[in-house]
Amino acid sequence: MTVEINSCPNCGAEEVSRNGQTRHGKQNYKCRECGRQFVLNPAWKAMEKEQHELMQRMLLERISRRPELLGYYKCQKIQCSGT
Repeated sequence: MTVEINSCPNCGAEEVSRNGQTRHGKQNYKCRECGRQFVLNPAWKAMEKEQHELMQRMLLERISRRPELLGYYKCQKIQCSGT
């Protein structure tokens, strides 16, 4: 199975070399132009801008996410026990 690497996600350069593996066994790549290290299909995704802004506002106002999470778990518990 051959995988084609088109370009670096950071600078767009096509000069990319293999650079070992991650601790989860995925192939690591390194851009020869900017030096950025990356994997092709990362499992981790960056937080969206709106969500990041909301979290920043909540931290500044010292608002806890605990009630929000408790409401979610109570909902899940009710749905599970009802079926």
